[in-house]
Amino acid sequence: MDDQVVGSLCEQITAAIGHVTADKMYDTNAVYQALDSHSPNAEIVIPPKDNTFADNRHHSKRMSNLIECSAAGIMNWQKRRHYGRRNVSETAMQRYKKIIGNKLHSRKAKNQSQEMLLGCSILNRFTHLGMPDSYRVV
Repeated sequence: MDDQVVGSLCEQITAAIGHVTADKMYDTNAVYQALDSHSPNAEIVIPPKDNTFADNRHHSKRMSNLIECSAAGIMNWQKRRHYGRRNVSETAMQRYKKIIGNKLHSRKAKNQSQEMLLGCSILNRFTHLGMPDSYRVV
């Protein structure tokens, strides 16, 4: 599961994290603990899983999200906590996979790093050329 790699991903990050947004799958005490250990001041925005109840065994930031969602409703909580920003990163990853590909070709970690940087550079150049205009259809 992806939530098991959060700790090792945090170990690779040298700077403090200010904001983390993830989907419901990451709503576990282990994820909150790993993120809080790495960056105690980080705002963690993860919606609670369905049928999650308030319990003193939950991480304090997880409890805060759970209580706020219950009190305000999930949609209001998402607006208040800017959960929609997550779509920007999801779209960027989707764009990378569609244009560059969803697997790396290099076998060595150093070369994979260069391959990723090259792919990101290509996408950034595409972005500077212009992005499509999107409109909400009601």
